[in-house]
Amino acid sequence: MFTSPMASFERFDDMCDPKLEPKKLRNLLSEYVPNEKQPVTNFLSLSEVVSTIATHKLLSESPMASTEQKLQTKSKSAVDDWVDRLLTLISSDMPDKCWVGICLMGVTCQECSSDRFFTSYSVWFNSLLSHIKNPESSRIVRVASCTSISDLLTRLSRFSNTKKDAVSHAAKVILPIIKLLDEDPSEALWESIVHLLTTVVILFPAAFHSNYDKVEAAIASKIFSAKTSSNMLKKFAHFLALLPKANKGDEGSWSLMMQKLLISINVHLNNFFQGLEEETKGKKALQRLTPPGKDSPLPLGGQNGGLDDASWNSEQLIVTRVSALMFCCSTMLTSSSRSKVNIPVGSLLSLVERVLAVNGSLPRAVSPFMTGIQQELVCAELPTLHSSALELLLATIKSIRSQLLPYAASVVRLVSSYFRKCSLPELKIKLYSITTTLLKSMGVGMAMQLAQEVVNNASVDLGTTTVEGFDAVSSKTPLLTKGVVLQAGSKKRKHSTKSGAEAENSAFEVGLPHNHSNSPISLKLAALEALETLLNIGGALGSDSWRERVDTLVMTTATNACVGRWASAATYGCLPNVSCTDQVEIQLAALRAFLASLVSPSRVRPKFLAEGLELFRTGKFQAEMKVAGFCAHALMTLEVVIHPRALPLDGLPSLGERFPESTSLASQKHNNLNGIAHSGDGLYNRWLSNADPPSINEIQRSLDTTLPLQETKRLKLGNDLATSVEDHTDMVASENVQEAHVSEKDPESTEETQGHGSEKDNMVPKEGEDLAVKDSLMEEAAIGKKRDSLGESDDDSVPSLQADDFLSSDSDIES
Repeated sequence: MFTSPMASFERFDDMCDPKLEPKKLRNLLSEYVPNEKQPVTNFLSLSEVVSTIATHKLLSESPMASTEQKLQTKSKSAVDDWVDRLLTLISSDMPDKCWVGICLMGVTCQECSSDRFFTSYSVWFNSLLSHIKNPESSRIVRVASCTSISDLLTRLSRFSNTKKDAVSHAAKVILPIIKLLDEDPSEALWESIVHLLTTVVILFPAAFHSNYDKVEAAIASKIFSAKTSSNMLKKFAHFLALLPKANKGDEGSWSLMMQKLLISINVHLNNFFQGLEEETKGKKALQRLTPPGKDSPLPLGGQNGGLDDASWNSEQLIVTRVSALMFCCSTMLTSSSRSKVNIPVGSLLSLVERVLAVNGSLPRAVSPFMTGIQQELVCAELPTLHSSALELLLATIKSIRSQLLPYAASVVRLVSSYFRKCSLPELKIKLYSITTTLLKSMGVGMAMQLAQEVVNNASVDLGTTTVEGFDAVSSKTPLLTKGVVLQAGSKKRKHSTKSGAEAENSAFEVGLPHNHSNSPISLKLAALEALETLLNIGGALGSDSWRERVDTLVMTTATNACVGRWASAATYGCLPNVSCTDQVEIQLAALRAFLASLVSPSRVRPKFLAEGLELFRTGKFQAEMKVAGFCAHALMTLEVVIHPRALPLDGLPSLGERFPESTSLASQKHNNLNGIAHSGDGLYNRWLSNADPPSINEIQRSLDTTLPLQETKRLKLGNDLATSVEDHTDMVASENVQEAHVSEKDPESTEETQGHGSEKDNMVPKEGEDLAVKDSLMEEAAIGKKRDSLGESDDDSVPSLQADDFLSSDSDIES
């Protein structure tokens, strides 16, 4: 019988067919993983192998139905061959093959099935550990072994029934890798060792109990060594901050480590600050770190707490190590702890204050101990030291937040004094971040204390109308800045006597991108974020001394950042040293601060509401996607400011229903106030004395009549409500709206408006009480500044507003 050749091919359902898994794994094994006889030809192919295994889950050995036992057997056989090949490579004498097997073993520990890992992890662990202990193993093999053991222990931590065995396996690693840390100077090996130690201290801290002191001493020696790079110093410091969890994990272990760190930092500063501060400061700092009646603990690592003797005279090395120790303290403060710890806030603030007080100048009361070259070296390293101190202060604030209240006065004094003398942008950015955290943590009280310093510094940093790399003169003068004086040297241009050609060249030069802007974009972003936080938290209590100034500042900054140059890659892609991303960030920060200014509570309506609405409406359609999205969000947020609602509760009678004439009388007074106020004080006083209220009978007879309703002009966005008298008005008589012409009033006749008219004149038809209430409220809003002269009380009830009293459609606003 003839059989077709196509019948020998196996068909698959799709790319996820389980029958493909063993075939793919065997193909990887034959093409990319070498055997005993094949050399390693392409190391880069390992990344493809790892990616394919992770994507298709080739080592998962997923359980199948009983009808697919044959397929499951094939899958298990393929994984067995894979593991056997890797174990063979790990035991190879050739470093390259051994390295390939160890790397793929780490991936296998992560991707294999739970059953296979549970039955094989002990064999795999011993195979990897043998290369760490073997002194003849190459460096690349040891680095790969540390990484693969870290993967194995991470997978092992997921099994709850192997905790004791897992701790035992992790403890076996500690001493061999600490020995490697002392013997091998390779930073690549140091990095893999620190990674493995961090994994153990997080997952199995009990593994360090018997070797805690040795580990601390080894890490401290690397931190104090002059051969450790800055990158590795940060990694060692991060692990040292986690090490208290491996001791007992209680408050005592954490406090002891913090005390050792602070002592070591102050010992280094005593040497670094010689000649720059009084000698008693260092002694007092160390005395404060030792509790009364207790002995001072041993220095960090059991050593003398200092650098190598040859490194003591190097200012750069001292500052680098002090910065690493401060980073360790910051990590301890911000890392989670299993138990509640007692943070030495006073000692931390004293340390920060000591560092920030030294600015490189030689105090007069101290005899000089250094030469000019030494002072130059110290001044070169002080910015780095100040930066680390500010980061430590920020970490302290974040760790205790509102519990900082007992030390609030010290923090305010420290931040305020450093704001006045700080000039470097990098340090100012950290100061703004500290201020923002303080405002969010402690609220209005802190805002009242720091507002003036924040506003003064932000005014300087945002004072220029240029964003770094962008011109100060827009292509056209925006309408929304008509009432605001931009700060781009307008006075000089105004009084300039240059010719037209010279003026054009000067304006062209101002418009060119430049690299010497007063403030970098990162500093502007930090200043705007601080102003936004200040407005959100303390805007309601903002006094006239800074609130109006901040509103004008953020409006001007947002206008100059956006108008005429909305961020887009097409517009700014050709400018040097300018990226669209930077422009997007500065525009978003400026718009956020501007929105905070508009919605922050205040005693008056937002001064620049009209400018804000125009800016957000333009950005919604012209800006880059992120900026346009925020502009749309800002317009929705401002709806409550544009259309404030003060509707009465349902079912409660309004004031106009019970006393209609009283509201009409108030409306009459306010309708005529604008004309009377301009006639002189005498006429105004006579009007007040003769404006007697009508009798009860007059009020009763006026119930069935209507008062002429004055037509209101269009409400201008951002300004107080205003009304004006029109010569011709409409009369609203009842629900069936009937139109009637009203005789034109004589503007020169003041007797009727002042209350001197006859009884018949007082019986002029009046509007319904609801319309009178609206008229009265709008007039009160228009002349609110003159209430004191009228003797009105602040306790007068405010009539309710109806929904149709305000403009609601975009077409009305834009018209």
